[in-house]
Amino acid sequence: MKELDLTTGSVPKVLLRFALPYLLANVLQALYGGADLFVVGRFDDAASVAGVAIGSQVMQTVTGIILGLTTGITVLIGIATGARNDREAASIIGSSVWLFAGVAFMFTLLMTVFHTPIAEVMHTPVEAMPDTRHYLLICSLGIPFIIGYNVVFGIMRGLGDSQSPLYFVGLACVLNIALDFVLVGGLHMRAAGAAIATVASQGISF
Repeated sequence: MKELDLTTGSVPKVLLRFALPYLLANVLQALYGGADLFVVGRFDDAASVAGVAIGSQVMQTVTGIILGLTTGITVLIGIATGARNDREAASIIGSSVWLFAGVAFMFTLLMTVFHTPIAEVMHTPVEAMPDTRHYLLICSLGIPFIIGYNVVFGIMRGLGDSQSPLYFVGLACVLNIALDFVLVGGLHMRAAGAAIATVASQGISF
């Protein structure tokens, strides 16, 4: 890891070096749904595009909640690291892993069981309902990967390394686009293919 000591040097320069990769990683993570839409829009019909658009909106909300929660890890570890309290930092990391293992189980269970009602609440058109349900179900099963790599990234950032998460999110984006073309463009798997590409790329990155 490329740890950055945030307690020494010019405050604006140090913050910029830390914050810029963090912001870029969040932007790339938000582009997952956009990449899926771009590829599905090239190879499939309007129903499939609508399914991905609605499904990705829901998953962006879930990801946003997870990002907010894991930011707390970053803050707590950052405080312990800045105080040179390695024992406290290690305790926070261990507790975070167990906490978010439970959160992953809860989110996965709820999203898997209620993916159809969620699609209905989103006022999904009848013709797009099958694609939306497939996208939501597959992405819901991949929630442990989403939570897992966000927890790992939160830990790394708390330790002062904001660059490595950027590299791995970039890798996931490239894999996602490549798999989209294979599964959606080549195998014609519609929204389900886009969802598999998203989950697989996140799993590999994790």
